[in-house]
This record gives sequence, C-alpha cells and structure tokens, in this order.
Amino acid sequence: MRNKLSGLVLVLLVFTGLSAVIFGQQVKISAFSVRKSTVIDQIMALKTANPKLTSQEFAEAANRLLEKNGIGFVISFDAATCEKIKNLKDQQKDPNVPIKLGATLKSVDAEGASLVLPEPHITAAECGGCYIELPILEITDKAFVTVVEGRNIKFQLPSNFYSNEAVLLDSKDKTTIKRKWRIPFRSIPIGVSYDENVLYLGFDDSELSQLSLSVFGEGVLQITTREEAENGGKGKIIEAPSSSATTSPNQVIRFDRWKNIYLVSIKKPCPR
Repeated sequence: MRNKLSGLVLVLLVFTGLSAVIFGQQVKISAFSVRKSTVIDQIMALKTANPKLTSQEFAEAANRLLEKNGIGFVISFDAATCEKIKNLKDQQKDPNVPIKLGATLKSVDAEGASLVLPEPHITAAECGGCYIELPILEITDKAFVTVVEGRNIKFQLPSNFYSNEAVLLDSKDKTTIKRKWRIPFRSIPIGVSYDENVLYLGFDDSELSQLSLSVFGEGVLQITTREEAENGGKGKIIEAPSSSATTSPNQVIRFDRWKNIYLVSIKKPCPR
C-alpha cells in the first residue's frame, strides 16, 4: 500500500520509549518504526541454504526478498541537520547509546504522523557528514517508497535528504547529462542497458557475485543476474573529462556495447 504524503520534515527528538519532552511537557507520541533493512544478510543466508541455485533462480529469490524488505539505502542529511545530530550525540551521558531520531510526517489527507528512523551515523564531511540507512524500494528526485512496519509507503523526498548518484554523460558532449540515477551506496557500475534506462551495480560481498542491482530511470530497484548486467561487454574506468558535467572527485566508467559508447560518472567510493 502506498500513501501519498505532502512531505517529510525531519525533527530531531531523543525518544524515551515513545515519548519526548516538548515545550517542557511530556508528550506521548504514537510513532511507527522504520527499521534498517537486513535484505543483504537474508540473501546471503538464502545462498548458503541453497548452494545449487542457478544464477537466475538466485536472482528471482533475492528479488522477492528485496520486494518485501527494501534495500539499505544511504540517505545523507544537510550540514545543519548533521550539526544537530552531533550535538545530541555529544550531550549523551553514554556515547554508546544509539540516538533515536524522530521524523514528523506531513500528510495531504491526514494529520501529522511520527516515525522513528534508524540510528544515524556520523562520518567525515567528504562522506556527507552523517547519514541513515532506510529500507527503500523506489526513489526519485521527488519521492521515495520505504517499508514501514511491513507496509510499502510513499513519501515526498525532503529537501534535506541526499543520496549518492550516478549520471550518464553524452559520449559526444561530455558537458551534457543524459540521465541520472539515485543509487543506494557508492558502487562501481557494472553495466548499462541498451536503451540507457537501467544502471547495474555490483555487490561487494563475494557470496553475491552472481547478482547485480538494477536501478531504473523511474527509480525502481530490482535484483537481476550479473550476466544480465554485463551483457554486451564489461566497462572500464577512465579519467574523468576535465570539461564534463560531473563534480570532483569522480570516476567515469566507459562501456562499449552494441556499437555504442556509454559514459557513467560517479563519485569515488567513500569509506563508511
């Protein structure tokens, strides 16, 4: 079920159970929990339990798990939000206690609702400053679909939510971006579809070497086989063109497929 919402405004609250102190008063909050996706662990366990699965069978089973759980998608916050999160962390008596981050949901058809988001992580500024991992099934510049207590719900993408991106450059005019994909993590692309609509990403885990994550131009995420991703030939990293439309630091991967040239630019991998 996908509910259309007018927007998601991040509100920083340190939750005790499901209550918070607002304007000096203890207020009970009926919040829904958004839990971190465990789909990668589930897929690896699936392979361990069924080692004789073909690549196609493995991809189909993994995709069913993805459709139910979403994939862990790194969402970074703006500098102001990160500063608030860092201040909350510094104020804690026990620094090992996870921060419980709340989000206020603004709906078109209903009153505001509250969410409890996964624990935020603080990183170096070049890696975004701070981030959370949301279980996401679909994401565009305007909206995203996440899993909330077993339900798929669609929210508008807040202005202070950022994600990693990959862009397709025009092979003849490298200052022109032909397409952009929001991707869940910084990963070297391993393929592009003939029609330039799908970007394929590889997984770091050796147990998932048979699989790839396909990111559609419409924002949908699916798991497919590695063979599908590499159909037409493998890509190679080249130097980023100095006059390209990308930002530094970046890498450009060139795919020579079906007598076409595809240039995909991404930011260089960032340690988390």
